Amino acid sequence: MTQLTEVQTVEAVNNQVSTPKTWDRATTAVNIGDRICIPFTPIMEVVDKDVYLDGRVWLLVKPNSGSYTEEWVLDAEDEVQQPLFKEETEYKQGFEHGKLDAAKRLPPICAQAECQYSKGYLKGYSSTPTPQQTKTPTAPSWVVRYDGEYWYKVWVGDRIVGKASTHEKAEQLAQKAIASKKFQQEHRERVLAAYAG
Repeated sequence: MTQLTEVQTVEAVNNQVSTPKTWDRATTAVNIGDRICIPFTPIMEVVDKDVYLDGRVWLLVKPNSGSYTEEWVLDAEDEVQQPLFKEETEYKQGFEHGKLDAAKRLPPICAQAECQYSKGYLKGYSSTPTPQQTKTPTAPSWVVRYDGEYWYKVWVGDRIVGKASTHEKAEQLAQKAIASKKFQQEHRERVLAAYAG
């Protein structure tokens, strides 16, 4: 039986598999087997790690649900961040998801807080203020002017929308132009509301 030297013992301790930890960002403190849960990205598992002489850390990571790998090089960090517990990570991911859905004006995906993710989601969703309703535009004013020769010209706001041979026909043109503009605005609002919710 061979005796282990001190260097071999330290290497053996370093190579032992520890309980995987979950981190909310890529950090130099991760170990092989740890998971990195960055919001809105796949959960990445650290497959290999190496430290360069200048203090930078090389990581080989792969997503839990994929078969490809990525190489990351991280700059040396001054302070080591503590790993997050699974519940805290789920809460933060839910919080960010809720804020994003509220900003996009989507309906919430859950109504009750049944787990850490849904608690964070509802908190994030309610923390984003809803945009203020814009002031309803007033109906544009219209004017009928006789050009002095033959036509009655119809102005809606600062635009000419047509001309007519009589004052009554000119007024009808103005009312049609205003109704058309109002219909277009209502249709636009309906389309935007359909996309938002």
